[in-house]
Amino acid sequence: MSRSRWLQVPRLIVNSRSTLVVLSLMLCPPIYAQMLDFTEAEVTEEDGVFRIKVSAIIEAPPDYIRYILADSAHIYRLSPSIIESEVLPSSPAGEKQVRTKLLCCTSLFCREVERVDIVRMLKSGDFEAEIIPTLSEFKSGKASWKITAMDDASHVVYEAHLEPDFFIPPVVGTHLVKQHLLEEFTTTFIRIERIASFNAQRDRSAEHMLVDASTKTLKPPCKQNTSASLQ
Repeated sequence: MSRSRWLQVPRLIVNSRSTLVVLSLMLCPPIYAQMLDFTEAEVTEEDGVFRIKVSAIIEAPPDYIRYILADSAHIYRLSPSIIESEVLPSSPAGEKQVRTKLLCCTSLFCREVERVDIVRMLKSGDFEAEIIPTLSEFKSGKASWKITAMDDASHVVYEAHLEPDFFIPPVVGTHLVKQHLLEEFTTTFIRIERIASFNAQRDRSAEHMLVDASTKTLKPPCKQNTSASLQ
């Protein structure tokens, strides 16, 4: 792949949306772990393959999380790096295909990267995604979301391996890429919890309102004066 796809941050002023994303990533410190109950967050690299594992307790029931992950057309809500997402026509085998365009930024460099995944929802309610290399800028890649109920909360585990098929400038290095990936996925977990917990609380409030309404005895606003009405 050409090095021209890598851009220095000052050159991104021609694209206001990209500039805002880059500035937000540079100015916001990595404080995500203080905002959510992470049980694990690690990114490693070996022979050009990056392995990611992030897990956390999310304060929402599993179905609310599954609903968010299944909404592939709006998956960009979960990450500031996803600048486009769309559901493509099904694969020849009838499986769901999702295309995303990402803005991968590390310190002074950014690059737009496209990928197409086969996305599967398993009978267990978990999710799997597999990159199609011929339609992506990755040699290979697989990911999984495992969601386990914990009373009114959920234990969510994300695992993936990614093998980029594009040039990473030496000045960037694997350390900065690992740091970016870790911050990226911890941010994704934060956004999942915000959306899922908000929806869960909204539905609980609506249920309470329905219960309250059903238990109330309705009274007429006033007693009718029958004799007066006949006069």
